[in-house]
Amino acid sequence: MSALENVLLLSPRAVPLGGPRGMTVLRTLPARQTSLIGAWCFVDHFGPDDVSTGGGMQVARHPHTGLATVSWLFEGAITHRDSIGSHALVRPGDVDLMVAGYGITHSEFSTLDTTLLHGVQLWYALPDRARFRKQEFAVHTPVEQATSTVRVRVGMGAFRAADEDGAVLEDTSPLVTDTALSMAQIELRAGHRLRIDLDPGHEHGMLVDRGTAHLAVGGQESAAARAELAVLPDGADHLELRATGDEDLRVILLGGEPLREDILMWWNFVGRTHEEIAQFRARYQAEIEAEGTLDQAPIASVARERAGLTADAEQFGPFAPHTPAALPAPMLPNGRLRPRGRAGLSKD
Repeated sequence: MSALENVLLLSPRAVPLGGPRGMTVLRTLPARQTSLIGAWCFVDHFGPDDVSTGGGMQVARHPHTGLATVSWLFEGAITHRDSIGSHALVRPGDVDLMVAGYGITHSEFSTLDTTLLHGVQLWYALPDRARFRKQEFAVHTPVEQATSTVRVRVGMGAFRAADEDGAVLEDTSPLVTDTALSMAQIELRAGHRLRIDLDPGHEHGMLVDRGTAHLAVGGQESAAARAELAVLPDGADHLELRATGDEDLRVILLGGEPLREDILMWWNFVGRTHEEIAQFRARYQAEIEAEGTLDQAPIASVARERAGLTADAEQFGPFAPHTPAALPAPMLPNGRLRPRGRAGLSKD
């Protein structure tokens, strides 16, 4: 895992969410160039999409292990339901955190009254010491911090910045995570600047939702356009952000302490070895009665031991009855899955 010395611009790729006919999202992380920003390992950006005549977001029950999901909307609403009994409405202004731990399933459907759907979904990898922890779901509604030229909502971690007049915007989220992380939405009026404090011991990235961002950081200058993710050089203690052009700027600033671990991410699972992922997949398939039996697909020994699960436990359930059928897992590739780290593929 190597440090990043320059601003790295990651371009999005279009991915159908929930299957070939699903809503299209723009994915910037993971990327070939790097898989991690701190513990952040996945960035999906969607909309604004008119879903009043289409399907919208329709992602039936599916599994996760070893990660946490963070949902953040600009417009629209999504119904979240999971196997630990959570049933919540994801709305603009709220940060919804779901910690998968040793295993969870959940579903996400845009509400019937949603016409425009617009937002991001983020994942972060749980550090090895916590990846078999108990599941959790939490919601926080941050208070907007504002001056005449900038508005900020701090979803996770701490944030501090000053506008051109020296007015300070500062807030800290009460959400607790298993590794130090930060996430904030910043809206900056066109033609204006903002100086953002950065923790030089953390890694940082900035996703552009609207407008064009001019970045001055670590002695470098760069520009990021809509849907691009700028990975900032390591060690910087501040960022000068400017909204160029005629359009107001909206970005998501991500940060976190270095994970210092390689992860193996396939489909909706995060693990550490190919064998773990294969066992997670087999157990999920057996639990939803899509492939094999529970006796043929025992819970991975590492999950049983570290989570304290019995052999007959449900790793990914239960789930509410009378809900759409669970999504089956895709087939594993023929070759071995390989771990990835801070920058590119890790060496065997």
